[in-house]
Amino acid sequence: MTAPLASAQRLRTCRACGKKFEYPVKGNAATRHHCADCAVIAEDTRKVLERLHTRVTQLERQWQRLQEKPTPPVGA
Repeated sequence: MTAPLASAQRLRTCRACGKKFEYPVKGNAATRHHCADCAVIAEDTRKVLERLHTRVTQLERQWQRLQEKPTPPVGA
């Protein structure tokens, strides 16, 4: 079981890679929006990763909706 987070710490999701991380942690390179791994990546590259992550997440949600059992038409 994990220890409860301090009131100032929160579990966040990285915008570039989607990894969950605690913020703020003293001495950690993580920012409010990026985990420690992605915070050291060049800003231009990180922006591209953010767009790709957003698009992949969007496609995954769309795929899940398509996999759900379709409802029959109302007039049939």
